[in-house]
Amino acid sequence: MNPNLRQTNPVVPMLSSASPSPGGRQSWRPRLVNALATHPRRNHWLERVPETPGRYQVRGVTGVIFILFGLMKAFDFTLPILVGAPGLRVNTGVEGFAQLLAGLGMPFPLFNAAMVIAMEVVLGLGLILGAWTPATRLITRLCALPLAGDMMVALLVGIRQVQGNPVMIDGHPIMNQFWRLPVELGLLAGMLYLLWKPAAQAVAPRLMPVPVREG
Repeated sequence: MNPNLRQTNPVVPMLSSASPSPGGRQSWRPRLVNALATHPRRNHWLERVPETPGRYQVRGVTGVIFILFGLMKAFDFTLPILVGAPGLRVNTGVEGFAQLLAGLGMPFPLFNAAMVIAMEVVLGLGLILGAWTPATRLITRLCALPLAGDMMVALLVGIRQVQGNPVMIDGHPIMNQFWRLPVELGLLAGMLYLLWKPAAQAVAPRLMPVPVREG
């Protein structure tokens, strides 16, 4: 074979992931899927973060209180005992809470009453269980944000009633609301804290020096 002869057949380069495919399309989809699967922000929100004992207490106390508030609105022991109008006759359960919302001027009171009850029970349970589930940060913020809004509305209503502007239901003023303010303020502070820090801060492992024996 003559060594001076050169190979005249061109070498066909292998198609890489960055080169266009024979059909004219670029193979960007596998790269996009891999980039999304290993995105650090995605892992940040979907990972499970172990909680500290102090944060367990914040989750547990606020979650249990929200669940109790929702059950109190859903069953017979809500009104009129807690509203401060013993002479008032209202329906019990969801209908009684809807009557209170109607006194506040809220539209669709029965629907909103059912929504508030479901939100307090379900999201209160989510605050408790979010410490043991994946996506700790995401679940915590999704639960804490609506509950914080719920407490802000409740605080505004309670402050208005304490200042002498009570809710009127069938001509009866609803005045016994001062006991609610510290509880609702504490719940709001707890939700704002969980929105600010939805999970415990990760602690970097401490490296221990390893003694090296000479000789």
